[in-house]
Amino acid sequence: MNLLIVYGTTEGQTRKVAERMATDIRGRGHQVDLLDSAKFTPDLKLGHFDAFVIAASVHQEHHQDAVTTFVFAHRDLLSGKPSALISVSLSAALEGHEAAAQKYVDRFVSVTGWQPRMTLLLGGALRFTKYDYFQEQFVKFVVMKGEDPGPGQDHEFTDWNALAGFTDRFLATIG
Repeated sequence: MNLLIVYGTTEGQTRKVAERMATDIRGRGHQVDLLDSAKFTPDLKLGHFDAFVIAASVHQEHHQDAVTTFVFAHRDLLSGKPSALISVSLSAALEGHEAAAQKYVDRFVSVTGWQPRMTLLLGGALRFTKYDYFQEQFVKFVVMKGEDPGPGQDHEFTDWNALAGFTDRFLATIG
């Protein structure tokens, strides 16, 4: 199998997710290419890929524009082959916010016109060591709604076991 994982990342967690998935898939003898959606060019040839995974993080309730543009430009190809969406957000990790995480996916699917075979809502990360004062305050009071995530350290909410299980299920569908 020859798979393409296209990812969009803001702070690096979704790239880490895409790389982990690629490593798992390669370990099973398949060919995997990774593509950062920010480096997408319209003349990219994709017909030789057997399956696609799109991994995108959510910021301010939307997936990256570059990912949306990529999917919109290639929705017919994505719809005609096995494909999956991994939506990485803090909402997916916070108890009681799962409906919001699903809403982001529903909006993405509606806007792009692409219906992936499988989707995964996956928790992201907080990178306090990379935030300036205003970003940190925004995360603490708007995103975390006043809950203190702890002293200025990074927090990773990604469920790696959920990603491994998703990878297993996706590979089983493309057999």
